[in-house]
Amino acid sequence: MRNLWKGGLAIAGAIAISAMGMTGALAQTVNAWTPKPLEPAPYVKGHKPHTKLSEVLADKDPFKSWTHKVVDDKHLRAEYVGLKVGDATRPVLVADHQTAFIVWEGEIEVTIQGVEPFVATKGFMVRVPFRREFSLKNVGSTPSLHFAIWNANATILYPQASATLPKPPKAQGWYLSRLDAPDSLTRQPEPIFYDFLAQPAAGAFVSDDRMFVNRIRGQARNCDPQPATNIGHFHVDYAEFWFIMEGQISYNIEGLPFFVAEPGDIVYVPAGRWHSAANHCPGFDTRIAINGYPRGSHHWPVAAQPPVPPIEGGRPPHAGRPPQHAQNP
Repeated sequence: MRNLWKGGLAIAGAIAISAMGMTGALAQTVNAWTPKPLEPAPYVKGHKPHTKLSEVLADKDPFKSWTHKVVDDKHLRAEYVGLKVGDATRPVLVADHQTAFIVWEGEIEVTIQGVEPFVATKGFMVRVPFRREFSLKNVGSTPSLHFAIWNANATILYPQASATLPKPPKAQGWYLSRLDAPDSLTRQPEPIFYDFLAQPAAGAFVSDDRMFVNRIRGQARNCDPQPATNIGHFHVDYAEFWFIMEGQISYNIEGLPFFVAEPGDIVYVPAGRWHSAANHCPGFDTRIAINGYPRGSHHWPVAAQPPVPPIEGGRPPHAGRPPQHAQNP
């Protein structure tokens, strides 16, 4: 069995915040001077603003299993995984973090410790609580495809019954240890799996301390591009990316031309870059917003201003001006 774990308008205007609800204190807003890069924050470690699914699949052999890394930053990593007919991922556990999957092609039997095995097809969203053994197997007659989301610091463990073990991390060896109990299957209100395309709905799917997977769904009035003045917001401590689940989503990202993403595409923005995502064209559109901060801050424009330092000993420039920009998530 091949080990594929290498290195281991309903909601229009909604932003990627916790769907568990906000307290009165959190619902209040404040203005604060925020550090903002003078130039657009760079894309590093091979990240791309727009990963088209068609380009991911273009060079893949359907008779081989493969992994295509899309995100690898300090908080999360994510990859497309193709399984040839009959192939499966190796049974593993993750020590301290939840893991999530979006199935996009084929029929994948999902086995999670404590859960009756089920077959996931296109549009299924799956979450795996930590310290629960799991594996995915292509049980269909065509190659399968899924998008895997991991915490960047996830440590992969292997069941005691494993016939073989992969090469351990550098300067480490394998040690048979007794673990604490697995995470509860019901600690979060969200189900272990959800068939989005059968019952489309907005709301958080994973809202854990170190992973946020949030369904943002809505409708557009037309197919007009977003105006350039829709700069949106930026985040200070974390990057964000989106899996396009249905319809079309348009993007304004600081330093880049306007573009539209299609189902299966991934869009990524580093911390510190303005970004605005919007539903595009008639019909429903859904993006799955993914980041490592379920209650992270969104920094919106208060006035038409460049990022400048406050004046030493005086009132900062532009203070107190009213907002001039439309705000889109």
